[in-house]
Amino acid sequence: MSFNRFAVAALLAAAGIGGALACGPNFPWQLLTFRDRTVSDRVELNFPFEASRLVAVATTLPRAVEPGRADVPESVASEREEAQSGAWRDLGAGGDVAALEAKLEAARAAGNGEAALAAGAGLPVAVATYIAGAVEFKADRLEAALRYFEAIDGLPPDQRRVRAVAAAFMRGRIHQQLGQLDLARAAFQAARRYAEAGAPDPMGLGVASLGEEARLDLVEAGFIETPWPVPSSDIDDGAFARLIANAVRLYAEQAARGSQTALLSLGDVSRLLLREEEDLKLAMADPLVQRLVVAYLVSLERGGGYWDEKENRDPETVRAIEAVLSQAAPSGADVDRLAALAYQGGRYDLAERLVAATSQPLGLWVRAKLALRRGDREAAVRDWTAAFTASEQAGAESLNDGSKTRLRGELAVMRLSQGEYRDSLQLLFPVAGTYWGDVIYIAERVLTLDELKTFVDGLPAAPAPPKDYAWRSSASPILGLRSLLGRRLVRAGRTAEALAYFPEKKADRTSDEPDGNRANVEDVRGYIAAIEAASAPSFEWPWQKVSRGEALFRLATMIRVQGMGLTGTSGPPDMWEVYGSFPDGYGQASPNGLARSPSPLLGPDEANRFAASAPKPDARFHYRPIAADKAVAAADLLPQRSQAYAATLCWAARYAIDSGDEARATAIYKRYVATGAYQAWAKDFGRACVEPDFEAAKTFWQRRVTTWLKQMAGSAWRHSGLLAALAIAFVVVVLLARRVLRGREPEVA
Repeated sequence: MSFNRFAVAALLAAAGIGGALACGPNFPWQLLTFRDRTVSDRVELNFPFEASRLVAVATTLPRAVEPGRADVPESVASEREEAQSGAWRDLGAGGDVAALEAKLEAARAAGNGEAALAAGAGLPVAVATYIAGAVEFKADRLEAALRYFEAIDGLPPDQRRVRAVAAAFMRGRIHQQLGQLDLARAAFQAARRYAEAGAPDPMGLGVASLGEEARLDLVEAGFIETPWPVPSSDIDDGAFARLIANAVRLYAEQAARGSQTALLSLGDVSRLLLREEEDLKLAMADPLVQRLVVAYLVSLERGGGYWDEKENRDPETVRAIEAVLSQAAPSGADVDRLAALAYQGGRYDLAERLVAATSQPLGLWVRAKLALRRGDREAAVRDWTAAFTASEQAGAESLNDGSKTRLRGELAVMRLSQGEYRDSLQLLFPVAGTYWGDVIYIAERVLTLDELKTFVDGLPAAPAPPKDYAWRSSASPILGLRSLLGRRLVRAGRTAEALAYFPEKKADRTSDEPDGNRANVEDVRGYIAAIEAASAPSFEWPWQKVSRGEALFRLATMIRVQGMGLTGTSGPPDMWEVYGSFPDGYGQASPNGLARSPSPLLGPDEANRFAASAPKPDARFHYRPIAADKAVAAADLLPQRSQAYAATLCWAARYAIDSGDEARATAIYKRYVATGAYQAWAKDFGRACVEPDFEAAKTFWQRRVTTWLKQMAGSAWRHSGLLAALAIAFVVVVLLARRVLRGREPEVA
């Protein structure tokens, strides 16, 4: 069976450990979205990892060579490299590389083998003969091509060595297409012998011959179809099982030598076996085939991100699981894989027996899930911890990196359920790139501010920020967590402490305009200065309030424009991680994730911690209503009949609208109508606002008093006679009052 080597990415992608949560900018799969399902989920292994370790192989044969797609055929590129390397000098080819390349090109362009030989005169004999055979093979003149490839085998050893592997491989290909299966096997085996003996094999054909020979077995077994003629044969069940087992062994050897094509082939063999119940039963008699099928089944990608023991499974999968579990249990590490399959198939009693005495990471992992399923959380945590410790000690051979990451993540969920919040974050942080959303949730909503600060201060020194200003936090977790802490400190009013966690202003920034999404230390200093300027003194004259009102308005504007970068939550409700473009995707909007009811795996006081860490107000873009509050407070300090008063209220209404509070915006407008002076620009109040004229507001009272005094002075001049009469009357009244008071004084004895 031969497969397109360029389709490997599809296989590797299918073996991943997580999926996207929603449409958007690659939101991560999160452990805590449905934490109960996360830890009860079946163990999913990685098929490429498992299949590449089915057999142990000797190192005498070079590893696979499987380059990516290229415009130039591998054989042509390989010939050019040989010519340029000087490897042909001892074969009489000379050292003129340009001349050699010209001969190679001419020989490849020839119409038949004889013409190729003539054009390639001066090349090593084996090289020119091989090209002649390749020209005939490409023209589908197989018998002629075979003669050229056989001729190479008749050359003296020092002459044939340079193309011995390739010629034997091509003889196998020709016999294969002619239906001569035994001759094809012999040729492929010869190619491996030459490669093992040290003959040049730049295209990795020695390893590739394993897959081609395996395909012969599958064809002879009638397991796959082929466009070439195949001699009729009526094999019995025993022969069928032997041929399938031998094909699996050959593919497994090829995979163990690094062949991605072999992994695809093993996956296809597994799928085909699952389709035919009788074929599966016959082939499963061989332990290696059984191991392959177990690896395939345990590596099947879970649908929808989570496995559900109640889901309707594919009948083929159910039948295959039952077929495997009906076989005698293997020994060693394969027992743990069988236990994982038993858990997947709902055979919990069998899984319990298989892992009862295990000490291997996979078996302990399965045993932890079984303990949790029967309600023994203490035993579950103990086995999860033991599985994780064993996987770290066993090295690369125990579990693949993806499975180790998932095991670590599940242990973190269980530690969270035990109230060991800092330990949970400690477990997740080394794999923050995978579980960044879960790191955000614990750091932002579960740890107290001081606990988080202690954790961050214990991390290694922060690296330099990436040159790309739009770097992702998950790509630089230390910087991301420091930024999260800085914004959380600002929200808590501990702004001076926050300075240490914001990055320096980039020296190459050409714009002085603030970046609303990413604040730097200079922005924080400006924010602190704005707060201080807006603080109320112990005493101030009425006209001094205008300056403070101006400072409050500047603070409101800063909060509205830079609120995301200064105070935004990384997860809900603000979603700083995507600059507020989506309402969720990182972290959780509830300690229950997306579950409809509280999980029994919530930490003892996790819900209370979540509530205590909420931004105030706990609303999307929470800083926008705060900006509206500050703008209203600024208006309180301004003369009501001033333009600045009306303009400040206009901006307050706009900020309220930005936060989705139309009712508040309406109330602010009504206040303006009731207390403010008419402004011609206020026809679209709350949506089109002008800048407040604070300079005019600062002289508002002075101008009002001056105007009043002028008015009073003018009135006095116009009524001078009346004022004189009133003054005389006032003097008379005062004199009479004094006389009366004297008459009432008591006599002194």
